[in-house]
Amino acid sequence: MRTPYLFRLMARRRQRGQAMAFTLAFGVATALVALVLFNSGMLANAKTRLQNAADAGAYSAGLLQARDHNFSAYTNRAIVANQAAVAQLVSLKSYMEDAADTHGRMSGAILSVEELIPSSKPAWNFAGSLPVGSLNSTVSSLAPAAVKGLDLLIHAFEAAQEAHHLATVLDMALVADEVVKRNDPNAAVTQSVFLAGRTAVQVKAWSDTTKRHRANDASNEADRFADLVVSDKATDGFTRNRLSVPTAMWGSSVDWCTLAPNYSGSFTAFGFTHSGGTILSSDKRRWLALDATLGAGFWTCTFWYPCWTGICHTSIGTPLIDDNFGMGGSGGGLAGGGGGYNDATGYKNNPSSTKMYGGALINPLTMLPAGIRYGMTGPGGTLDSNGGLQDYYRDMANPIGGTPANQTAEANGAAATVTLEVERQEGTIRTSSKFLTDSDQLNLDDGMKGGSMRTLAGAQSYFYRAKDNDPARFTRNGWKRSDGKTEMANLFSPYWQARLADRSLADRAASWAAQ
Repeated sequence: MRTPYLFRLMARRRQRGQAMAFTLAFGVATALVALVLFNSGMLANAKTRLQNAADAGAYSAGLLQARDHNFSAYTNRAIVANQAAVAQLVSLKSYMEDAADTHGRMSGAILSVEELIPSSKPAWNFAGSLPVGSLNSTVSSLAPAAVKGLDLLIHAFEAAQEAHHLATVLDMALVADEVVKRNDPNAAVTQSVFLAGRTAVQVKAWSDTTKRHRANDASNEADRFADLVVSDKATDGFTRNRLSVPTAMWGSSVDWCTLAPNYSGSFTAFGFTHSGGTILSSDKRRWLALDATLGAGFWTCTFWYPCWTGICHTSIGTPLIDDNFGMGGSGGGLAGGGGGYNDATGYKNNPSSTKMYGGALINPLTMLPAGIRYGMTGPGGTLDSNGGLQDYYRDMANPIGGTPANQTAEANGAAATVTLEVERQEGTIRTSSKFLTDSDQLNLDDGMKGGSMRTLAGAQSYFYRAKDNDPARFTRNGWKRSDGKTEMANLFSPYWQARLADRSLADRAASWAAQ
């Protein structure tokens, strides 16, 4: 008989090796789970890097857009500043010409008689000693070269605007692709559907949101530019309305009156009235300046004499008139097409203070010399026949469009989104199959259609005049300037920024169709 001991011994021998089977099965399952987790982790990491690279590439495209708009804004401001500088030089030429004419008359034949009249006139003498004539000659000789140089600089800014914009259009996708590769060397923008297809169309749509406008024709866009140039924000008071007198006044006692034994009192005075201004012509192609000055004064002597009431007083005197037969003098300036003035008020939106050349043509004290200059003498030789407002500037395609109901980024310049599709080939992703050849049963082909991993990213540029601690932000109140006005998207203020944008259904559909 078998003893219980033998039965237990035989039973233990029959159970040997069963734990190994469970261990192997568990090990295989653990390995499969580890491979799944490894592959999932690598795919997730690759997807995250790919999306980050795509976002960086798209954002770089948005930055290029914003920088191009801001470059146009800075150059537009430079163009306006140089146009205003041309107007200032035309004004200075006219003013100095009139000042030199007036200065010369101070010692003319009629005024020289008055040397015997005042006992003291230090301001007048000081003004007479100033080298006004030499200064006028210097201005007259340098102004033409300066105006021509400014006009050439304006044209250079115009050309720079167009060159920068064209370079941005051509380089945007290429720069975005380079940024993608720097962030993920294994990634690139897809070449067919997007880089040479949909993205190119979107870049063209963005380019069409701005336009090169004429600056000196009869269009509303040209008027808009001219309004800015002639406004008090661009031109100074000297350009618009010159009321200052270029020569000193004088007043004192009359010297020879004091020699009389019955002298009681005396007084003499002489001064100049001046008016002048500079206008932009009606066709926006000429800057016209006119200055006029007329001098006048009087002298009087008072004497006492005995009369039936005791002591009486009597006065004698005479007016003092400007030299040049009392007709005064003038100065003129012109940049643009030559010829006479033929334009008294000029461009319809010239400031009211500049009309009639600062009032010179309607001021009763200057209208005579101003009228002679306007109708007979003319403005003189042009400082630059190509003067006036120059040819072009870049701004929004429809800068005079309606005001949107809100100030969202999409309503203020961000309507054109540029979307990139970025891909990474399957072979560049380190899954288990790369180092366990033929042992990985988790084939990735079903997870990567076309043998690549793809993602989309979009960006846009928009206009926003940011404020500190602005809780309202994207609202009409949040975008108001300090003057209470709401500034719409334009290429005169460098407040363009970039941001990532969501992908549209059309972009997603184009990506799916290409795979």
